Amino acid sequence: MSIFHSRGLNKKGFTLVEALLSVAFLSIMGMGVIYFFKNSLVSMHKTQSNIILRDESASAFENILNALRQSEDSSVGIDRFSESNLPNSLISFVMLPSAEKIFYYQDGASLFINRKNAAKKLLDNLVSLQFSSSSYKTYSVSMKLGNSKENFSFESSVFVRN
Repeated sequence: MSIFHSRGLNKKGFTLVEALLSVAFLSIMGMGVIYFFKNSLVSMHKTQSNIILRDESASAFENILNALRQSEDSSVGIDRFSESNLPNSLISFVMLPSAEKIFYYQDGASLFINRKNAAKKLLDNLVSLQFSSSSYKTYSVSMKLGNSKENFSFESSVFVRN
């Protein structure tokens, strides 16, 4: 009796085709899982970047508003930093009680503060910065920021005390 023609053998194990199909299926499933995790990490990184940008922007905006509230009304001047910037993108004032002259201005895509003749960058990704005098002792500040995916704005009015 031949071993090859016997139909009554007890088959244990997998054939080569079954093993290859299983490996192919698991490989496709593994690639899907890796793709999902990769996209999740990219999305998480973008979200964290946007949160950091918003937090830094809100802090810089509050810095401007708080300093402007402590200024002397007669000392406030609104201008532009350079010809390449938008009009009304610079504000200067004397902060009380220290009588310190302060400038906030946009240069390119950055927000700067100049105190004691030393400029310091407060943040990047600045699209526009606008200052205006809306009425007696009241000034409006508008700041628009953005990156490649998201833009957002801050706007407020400030009443100066003196």
